[in-house]
Amino acid sequence: MSTKPLQPIVFNFGLTTAWSTLYTVPSTAETIGIDAVVLNNYTTTSQTFSVRLVQSGVPNELNEVITDENLRSQSYSLAPAIIGQALVTGGVIQAKASANNSVNVNITATITAP
Repeated sequence: MSTKPLQPIVFNFGLTTAWSTLYTVPSTAETIGIDAVVLNNYTTTSQTFSVRLVQSGVPNELNEVITDENLRSQSYSLAPAIIGQALVTGGVIQAKASANNSVNVNITATITAP
């Protein structure tokens, strides 16, 4: 088993008002562990964002770990609710924002391969 710490898995992904898949754990990885997250609101108005972690099955509200968290204008969130969370092969990270082109996301993770 090999481990690659602190790998950028999502970089400057601009969220929309629809759920977007930010990352899917590839078949070459056994697991990922989320090390760091930054969601940045680069607009002059407050926005909200939501994040889902989906291990398997159909994504729905039961997969939401962050729901409509407020993000003040020109500020950021480190999203502590998803730091330390793990996903297995095929697992998915999804997110959305209250307005298109208002919030971007960066995620770093430790990737474990078989």
